[in-house]
Amino acid sequence: MKKKSIPATKKQVLAKYPDGIERLEIGSGDNPEPGYVHADIQASPKVDILADARKLPLPDNFVKDEIRAVHIMEHFCHPELSSAQMRNDIGTTLEVLKEMYRVLAPGGKFFMVTPDYEKITTSAAKRRVSFDRLQSWTVGGHLNMFDVHHWLWTHDDAEKWFSLAGFIELQDVNPIRARSKIWNLNWTDPKLGQNDRWFETEWYHWLFFEGVKPR
Repeated sequence: MKKKSIPATKKQVLAKYPDGIERLEIGSGDNPEPGYVHADIQASPKVDILADARKLPLPDNFVKDEIRAVHIMEHFCHPELSSAQMRNDIGTTLEVLKEMYRVLAPGGKFFMVTPDYEKITTSAAKRRVSFDRLQSWTVGGHLNMFDVHHWLWTHDDAEKWFSLAGFIELQDVNPIRARSKIWNLNWTDPKLGQNDRWFETEWYHWLFFEGVKPR
C-alpha cells in the first residue's frame, strides 16, 4: 500500500526555516521556479512544503519578499457565486488571497499569473487560436482532481479581490501589454511549426497581476 503523504506542520516549517522565507511559490508541482521555496498540495520530490494554499503552516508575516502563484488561482471558486459545498471543498479565490496576505510580511508582494477570461473569449470569437488550445486554457488539463479550473479571472476580478484581501499598489504586469507588442503577435498555431515565439501569444492570454501588503 502506498504511504500517504502527511502535510507539513508549522513546527516543521519553523525548524526548517527559522529565519523565515524570502520567496515562496505555491502550486509549484514538478515545475518549480528557481530561487523560491516551493509549496504544493500534491507531494513531489521538488516540493519543500506539502500544504493546502488555503491554510499554510506558516506564521503571520513569515514570507519576507514575495509569494508567486503561476496558474494556480483559477483552480479556486468564486467567493459568492459558488455553492457552500464548493467553497468548503475547494476554497475560494478570496480565501486564498487572504491567506497569502496573512503570511506575507509588510512590504511583501503577491504575484500571480492566471488565464485572462476576457482575452481568451475575444480570441475565441475572432478564431485567432485553435479551439482545443482555448478549451485547455479555459477548463484546465484534467490530469487529476486538482487540475480543473473553477473560475477564470478578469482584470476587474483581480482589482476587486486583491483590494478586499488588503493589497495595495495593484498592477497589471503582463509583458505583452503594449499595443505594439500585441500588433506583432503571431497567432499561428504552434502545431503547424511556423511560430517559434508562441510563448508571447500565450502570455497575451494570461493575467499577470501583483499587489503589495502595506507596511
